[in-house]
Amino acid sequence: MKRLVIVLAIMALFAGMATAKLTVATPTQELQDPSRLDLFWYDDIESGVGDWTTHDFTATAVPHFHLDTYMAYEGTYSWWCGTFDYDLDGGYGNSWDDWLIIPTTDLTGATYPILTYAFRHDSEIGYDYTYIQAESLGVFVNLNRGYDGAAPWTDIGIYGFILQTYDNPLNARFRFISDGAWSDADGLYLSVGGAFMCDIVQVFDYFGGQVYFFDNADDQVHMIPAVPGAAGDWWHIIDRCCPAYSDPHSWWCGDDADTGLIPPGLQDGLFTPIIPIYAMSCTAYMAVHFAIPTVDNDYCEFLATPDGADYYHIVSYWGDFGTCYGWGGTGLNVGFDVGQFTTPPVTSAGFLWIMNTTDNGCGPGAGGDAGIMVDDTWFMGVPAVPVEDSSWGEIKAMYR
Repeated sequence: MKRLVIVLAIMALFAGMATAKLTVATPTQELQDPSRLDLFWYDDIESGVGDWTTHDFTATAVPHFHLDTYMAYEGTYSWWCGTFDYDLDGGYGNSWDDWLIIPTTDLTGATYPILTYAFRHDSEIGYDYTYIQAESLGVFVNLNRGYDGAAPWTDIGIYGFILQTYDNPLNARFRFISDGAWSDADGLYLSVGGAFMCDIVQVFDYFGGQVYFFDNADDQVHMIPAVPGAAGDWWHIIDRCCPAYSDPHSWWCGDDADTGLIPPGLQDGLFTPIIPIYAMSCTAYMAVHFAIPTVDNDYCEFLATPDGADYYHIVSYWGDFGTCYGWGGTGLNVGFDVGQFTTPPVTSAGFLWIMNTTDNGCGPGAGGDAGIMVDDTWFMGVPAVPVEDSSWGEIKAMYR
């Protein structure tokens, strides 16, 4: 429910926009009454990149699977996809994609090969999963529905996964995937020893008894921790009039060679400049256009910083709004409260969008470009100290 309710509300709003003219208080309109709110910064994306920055988070990802004595199943060590970075009882973070790879294994001669292991897990139900995967015709497929929620150590014994119908040589792995919010990192889901642990992993012939692979995490260690390779940084300013709110320029995360499909495996971040302020409150406003189909698990995460250093999750969105005119929504009419994450005064303001796509990418969009487009963006709020009235031009020169 953490995303669905909000998305449905936004979809209803966009549906209304199809028959009603969008009326939004623009920065210029706000400044007509100096006693209301102060404009701290505004950018209509018509002056180039400026101090905006982008980042490919997959390029700096490191494996979280490792050998650890913490809560080990038997012997000294077990494999653990987790960390003590967030709390004393161990946990995991947002937007993880971690693999524990069983090296390529030749199963020639096996009549009934089976994969078995012992495991435990603790991850957010319905969103963060550990999959057991094997290659079929060169493509990894899930052997289980995905482990989520909390479960104690269990040895599945002979009730493992039959490998007869999968590729030989065998390529298999454990894969943990978390979404953009609710983990130990943001404190919204507090696991105990999350996300996933495993031990005594083996592939053997049920009838013949021959062991083809074995890893007990102690004296026999063969599995390989890994993360996906860098997917690339695809955020850039486009000049196609359709996607822009104030033509012709807007930000977009995608490939100009195929505007209906966002590349796969992305965790691409778009950062506004950090704006120094001193305010009792600060709200981020932006023009946004979503075209993220709901048939997959692609989404865009919204985060804000009140201090220029720590970013806090606000919401994640998906949805396909269908037309070039699907601009607006919460970002324009209500905004996002940057100050909620600190005690006033707010000393800085910044916003971050992260476009997340799965293995097959995002798209195609039913109307316009797939993914998310970001245009006019500004920060407004109540200053903590009185300020002299300024014209729109003076404020624009001060903060840009």
